[in-house]
Amino acid sequence: MGFFKNISYQKRILLIIGAVLLFRLIGLVLSPLGLHGDEAQYWAWSKDLDWGYFSKPPMIAWVIAATTSIFGDAEWAVRLGSPLLHSLTAFVIFLTGRLAFDARTGFWAGLVFLLMPAVWLSSGIVSTDVPLLLCWAVALNAWLHLRQGAGTVRAVQLGLAIGLGLLSKYAMLFFLPALVIAVIFDRPSRDALLNKAGFWVVLLAGLCVLPNLHWNYTHDFATVTHTAANANLQDEFLLHPDEFLSFFIDQFAVFGPVTFALLILALIASLRGKLDSSAFWLSLFVLSPLLIISFQGLISRANANWAVTAYIGASLLVAHFGLRSARRHCLWMQGGVILQALISLVFVIILLVPSWTDSLGLANSVKRVRAWPETVAILKDIVRKGHEDVPFEAVALDKRITFYDLKYYGLSDDVPVKMWMYKSHPENHAELTENLPAGPGPFLIVNYYDIYEDELREDFVRLIQIEPLDIDLGGGKRRQLKLWIGYGYEPTQTR
Repeated sequence: MGFFKNISYQKRILLIIGAVLLFRLIGLVLSPLGLHGDEAQYWAWSKDLDWGYFSKPPMIAWVIAATTSIFGDAEWAVRLGSPLLHSLTAFVIFLTGRLAFDARTGFWAGLVFLLMPAVWLSSGIVSTDVPLLLCWAVALNAWLHLRQGAGTVRAVQLGLAIGLGLLSKYAMLFFLPALVIAVIFDRPSRDALLNKAGFWVVLLAGLCVLPNLHWNYTHDFATVTHTAANANLQDEFLLHPDEFLSFFIDQFAVFGPVTFALLILALIASLRGKLDSSAFWLSLFVLSPLLIISFQGLISRANANWAVTAYIGASLLVAHFGLRSARRHCLWMQGGVILQALISLVFVIILLVPSWTDSLGLANSVKRVRAWPETVAILKDIVRKGHEDVPFEAVALDKRITFYDLKYYGLSDDVPVKMWMYKSHPENHAELTENLPAGPGPFLIVNYYDIYEDELREDFVRLIQIEPLDIDLGGGKRRQLKLWIGYGYEPTQTR
């Protein structure tokens, strides 16, 4: 750190954020990886801006619309918001750490977040977690300002951050239990928010989310229903300790093996009153998402990233613990952050070179983002030929992410691309907005699921199987899709 000796911690963190951002931007532009189906779906949403979508609130579409309206629709432009917003989040964490503790703590907290494994991965894709994390960081910053006596401006900041966070992802709701507990039991929080400041927080958060609630109301509460269904809660109460254990172990990969171990120690120390009082209340904003998702994993299932909001406060808590407790903890924190950053850096470089990716056995990790232009080129050739001298009415898909990838890579330039619905009601946004209409055909059916043949035959008067699609994805992986010609489509109303 000798280079930084004579400059402030704020300048240090800005220099490092800038350097990491530059590397990530170069990586985005040079990346050979295409869009995943979820990313292509968000891109499609950005071309049809609204206050809500079937599976997510609208913020991700707005972010992509902002970047692609300036830089075009290349993959790197679709993903550009991720490294930019993560960089801003790291700086907000620095400011929060400086406010709650000191500039040195803020500096290391910013680095813990900026260089954590999940942020390295997230900076190379576009996902709803990215704007959510920024909103969570801004909300946490506002709460700490209010706790220290700030006025209406910070209340406005908190209300807008919560509201915009809910427009990013409903996981922003995990912020509220921690805030409510702080207001009940922490006098500075209570004094700050049980007055007109609290009114502004509730009003602004409500106004932000109201249009999305109205969209849900007019669309049979599609997003709310999907979010509830995604939790996969069963009618019969059963425990799933394997899911809980899997989620817990995954957190070592999400936050980093050393930093997550230090987080456990920091939480214990803060709850025992061994750290500053701010650390105790800060721990609530770490525990809220971790405990909620851990419980969900125990009774159902939990994806590794579902508690990612915990790591805003966790970055601050780990930095404070590492710098205030035993020297070995400080060395473990600093060394762990640097080591995991180097490992992540090497991993990113490997992914930028397809031959290295394949030789190291990582092709399975990237197979879903490879060879979509080649896939579309073959399908376009089939579409141009038609069937029995009759042009295709549409191409029908049975898998959402395949549908959106084919649309992004241009298949819809030549022919309408639609979703064949397995059930009589929509189960995703593509089925809600782009379902295949009844018609005589012919339709080219791109069939991903092997189990749907009987249902396809129920819906089409005539179904002809043709040579399947078989695309080499590298590293021994292939994209294999059945192809059918369908005539006389009449969607089933009772399935």
